[in-house]
Amino acid sequence: MPAEPGAINSKITLLNKNFPIFIYFLSTLFMVFFSVHAVQKWPSLWAQGAISLACIFPVIVVLFKIGPGLIINKKWPVEIKFVLIIIILGLLNICFSENQLASFKGMGLFLMSGVLVFSVSYFLFNSKQAQTGFFYLCSFCFVVLVVFGSLEFAQKINSSEGRILLFSSNPIPAGSLLILLSIGPLILAAQAENRWQKFSWGSCLLAGIILIILIGQRGPILALIVMTFIGVMKCRKGTWVLMLVALASVGFGYQFKDGVPLRFKKQLLNQETVLVRMEYYSIVLDVVREKPIFGLGFNSSLSRFIPYDYESENYSRHSRNSFYRMTKGFQVFDNMLLSFLGEMGCLFTLAYIGLLVYLLKNIYWGGKANFNSQLHVSLLLIVMSGFLVHSMTFDSLKYPHLNWIFHSLLGLMAHSQAFGRTEND
Repeated sequence: MPAEPGAINSKITLLNKNFPIFIYFLSTLFMVFFSVHAVQKWPSLWAQGAISLACIFPVIVVLFKIGPGLIINKKWPVEIKFVLIIIILGLLNICFSENQLASFKGMGLFLMSGVLVFSVSYFLFNSKQAQTGFFYLCSFCFVVLVVFGSLEFAQKINSSEGRILLFSSNPIPAGSLLILLSIGPLILAAQAENRWQKFSWGSCLLAGIILIILIGQRGPILALIVMTFIGVMKCRKGTWVLMLVALASVGFGYQFKDGVPLRFKKQLLNQETVLVRMEYYSIVLDVVREKPIFGLGFNSSLSRFIPYDYESENYSRHSRNSFYRMTKGFQVFDNMLLSFLGEMGCLFTLAYIGLLVYLLKNIYWGGKANFNSQLHVSLLLIVMSGFLVHSMTFDSLKYPHLNWIFHSLLGLMAHSQAFGRTEND
């Protein structure tokens, strides 16, 4: 029998409703698994086309859906006004950059995979169904990365140069990606209705934590410690368990320190990189004094501020490698906040921080939330706190996949009061 016209219309309506979120999910998968390789290894034309399509297509679909309503009502959400301000300041940053071509490429990718994605997620994540779908998507990516990272470790366990990269070309953002995606299994474990589900998601999280430790980078491990501390303080339970685990970890670490591979020791105990990052605070002050409004320009060279005879204030002058030699060829601040201030300028930084503060304000003063909502918001803030702490040790948002997931989580923050609600709430 032919389908009734009403049933066909209902399916078409459902398809139109779910099409934007479907496109967003496809783009998210591409960004997580392929964007870094597209930027660094693919031929230029293919890379630019693929990245642009993945970032812009969801924006076009969402704009086509909600654009007419915004124009008719003439009521723009405050969050979207912040997005427009940030985009305008980003374009001005390109215009006043010391290297306009480099800034055009870098800032263009940052805006497409960042604040534009926030605007997309802001309009898509206004329902429990879309939020739950995103949590399952993050969990899927998390599981795939844990399995792939375990294979990387197993294949290279006997190689002194073996590293866990997780499609990121660098172990540092690999750990950060796991931290961001952990929101998926965390939320699903929190809302699981039976023990087997809780055990499954808990085991998945434990495997991710072990993999982050095996990556052997201090930044992700520090982020894990901060997340654990905030979680314990937030729940106000298990403090004594945390103390016992911390003491046991220190004891086991000291007992088996001689068995730690040399590569991990070099990464974890290297103090030169810490001093280099401390020295960048002095350098960014010089940059801000000279170019406070729009900064040097996104991805512009720091060579003018780090000459051959640069005299460091924090970095040891008696080290075997001079500060100039340590930073030569790596013209980055290794700190996202310093990158904002030095490369993008004070206006851009204030606008971006203003958006974050506004989102936090809505969380704490946006109205009374139910128990599940409060729990999910706490888990989200724990993950975001860990990522922000890690971002103080490297330029996290310059990686498109990290930029994408982080700003998607900001979109969740904008609708945090809807977390955990049933359809009848």
